[in-house]
Amino acid sequence: QRSVAAALAAVRFGFEEEYDEPRTGYSLDLALPSSRVAVEVDGPSHFLLPDGQGVRRPNGPTLLKRRLLRAAGWRVTSVPFYEWDGLRSASARQAYLERVVVLPEIEESEVAAAADGAAGGSAE
Repeated sequence: QRSVAAALAAVRFGFEEEYDEPRTGYSLDLALPSSRVAVEVDGPSHFLLPDGQGVRRPNGPTLLKRRLLRAAGWRVTSVPFYEWDGLRSASARQAYLERVVVLPEIEESEVAAAADGAAGGSAE
C-alpha cells in the first residue's frame, strides 16, 4: 500500500491514507474525500483462487465493500497486487495510476462541467 501511495502522490496530490468513511464504517486505503475517489490496494486476500483460465476474481467481502462505497457516492478504483507487482519502474507505476485513477477523475469532472453548461444553457 505504501508504494502505491508514494506513486500516487507523484501524480495526484491530496489523497489520504487509511481514511475512515463515516457512512459505511469502512477504512479506505487511499481516499480523496473532496472528490469521493477511493483507491483500494487489493492484496491476495481480496481475491478467490485463480480459475481454470488463471483469472482472479474479487471475493465476497471485497465486492460488498465496493458496492457499499459506490452506493455512498464513492468512485472506487482497485489496484490489484498482481497488476501492481508486474510494474517494475516508478514511471510505469505512475503511468498506471494516471490511467486508472487520474484520467477517470478528469473525465468525470469534464462530463459534469458539460452537463452543468448544458443545463445552464437550456434554462435561458
